[in-house]
Amino acid sequence: MKRDYFINRVLRSAGIFTGGFIILTVSFYFWGTSGNLTKEELSKIIEYQEKYTPEEENIYSIMTYNIGYLSGMVNNLPVREELTFYQSNMEKVLKLFSEIKPNFIGFQEIDFNSKRSYFINQLDTIAEEKEYGYSAYSINWDKNYIPFPYWPLSVQFGKMLSGQAVLSRYKILENTLNVLSKPLNTPFYYNAFYLDRIAQVTKINVNKKTLVIINVHLEAFDQKTRESQAGVVYDLYNRYAEDFPVLLIGDFNCMPPFASRINNFPDSPNIDFSDEKTMEIFFKGNNIKEAIPFEVYKENEAATFTYPSEQPNRRLDYIFYNPSEIKPLIGYVSSLAGTASDHLPVVFQFSFRN
Repeated sequence: MKRDYFINRVLRSAGIFTGGFIILTVSFYFWGTSGNLTKEELSKIIEYQEKYTPEEENIYSIMTYNIGYLSGMVNNLPVREELTFYQSNMEKVLKLFSEIKPNFIGFQEIDFNSKRSYFINQLDTIAEEKEYGYSAYSINWDKNYIPFPYWPLSVQFGKMLSGQAVLSRYKILENTLNVLSKPLNTPFYYNAFYLDRIAQVTKINVNKKTLVIINVHLEAFDQKTRESQAGVVYDLYNRYAEDFPVLLIGDFNCMPPFASRINNFPDSPNIDFSDEKTMEIFFKGNNIKEAIPFEVYKENEAATFTYPSEQPNRRLDYIFYNPSEIKPLIGYVSSLAGTASDHLPVVFQFSFRN
């Protein structure tokens, strides 16, 4: 009898413990995957108090930069750097913008209010320091808690508010967030914590012309998802390219189809682009060209690599344009900011045809 009583007590305690654990896990899941913004707050235009009106000009420049929330080469690694590390990287990118002075900057992986980057609004800091009058942001990661990197707990991202943004010296007219598909081969709980991949469409009034910037950040880890997203982005590009000058920019997370090196990367041994179709749709499309011409790429392929910034060995970041509306001048990769991010930015100088 005593033995049966003891066994029942143990089983009951185990059941209570298991039930409590399940309740805590489910509660954490729903709390952690929840965000704090309304749908309307996920995509906005900001006009800063001091508007810095640019002089009328005929030549413009744009930069696309996966800023990697200023985490440099420790991006996504189980490391928690001090605040001074992020401040130092901010100084590097501010110096970069002082040197190049782009009219427009498209950011990916920029933080607005995240624990991992000490709750600093990186977009506002750059805009105010470098005197940009307008910005447009689109949030793609609004979560109460991101349990990554998994271990140790002290390095987990925690509260997350991050996304993409466009800085402009000219008045921004519209800003639209287009959510792309989630990874096709990952479980629901992974996708619940995972960021949205998005295409941010920003319309800007540039000397009485409406310039359209499509700022994208495609899937990094699943090829089929990335290829599917590329098709959606190409259709989005064509929707605007007939009527407006369009710049399609961002981190496409894929090498060009004519790259001489498509696999066997020491830093990413599982990456293989040998049967990848993501970039073919853009390079073979109609009325779409890349900022760095094929001839320049083949002459010095290594000079066009954008990742990883410490020792670049592949191209992941691009600027495309519609040649019917935009006249290219020069496109290049800049290394002036060093390893402030794990990516290097691409710069494109252009003018309008009419």
